[in-house]
Amino acid sequence: MKRNIILIGTMGSGKSHLGRNLAEAKGWQFVDTDRLLERRYNLPIAEIYEKLGEKMFRSAEREILKKVCMYHECIISVGGNFPLDVRTVRYLQRYAYIIGIRAAEYRIVKRVNRRIGKRPTMDYNDVAGFVETMMQRWKPVYKKCDCVIDTTYGRTENLIDSIHETLKRDGVEFKKRRPMGVEQHEKYCNSNERR
Repeated sequence: MKRNIILIGTMGSGKSHLGRNLAEAKGWQFVDTDRLLERRYNLPIAEIYEKLGEKMFRSAEREILKKVCMYHECIISVGGNFPLDVRTVRYLQRYAYIIGIRAAEYRIVKRVNRRIGKRPTMDYNDVAGFVETMMQRWKPVYKKCDCVIDTTYGRTENLIDSIHETLKRDGVEFKKRRPMGVEQHEKYCNSNERR
């Protein structure tokens, strides 16, 4: 019994786009950990990284992950600046079904170049070289995922169908959210409006 689906993978692999669409298809909430970090520090992700440094940035990201993995019926997209360590992946698997999202190098280079300056760890002087190194670092993490989806050529609708088929085949069940009372619902709606 799982609570959520967590999407992990390199930056530019398509986690956010696929995650939003998957959440809509399932009628679930969508959460992007980079956006949560930005709201927490009231800064763009690149500035948070610059301010905190790698070690503190990773610590802040882990703290957010521990909170969001306790949600129910949520698609969670995890920032792809760093590969998650195997220990973190194992912890998340207790609560979530983990889908690794990957794409071909050339596709990631193209996606990253569309958003110059937005990705804090990217070397924009050698995007292709950086992407190649990054993908090597992510390889062992993908092996620990419950399943891996490649977004290079697939249409979003087909990828979502493939995820649903995989969940069904693997017999994955998700713990349902408790229905909210009137007060809880108003509080939830008000907090979402502030976002």
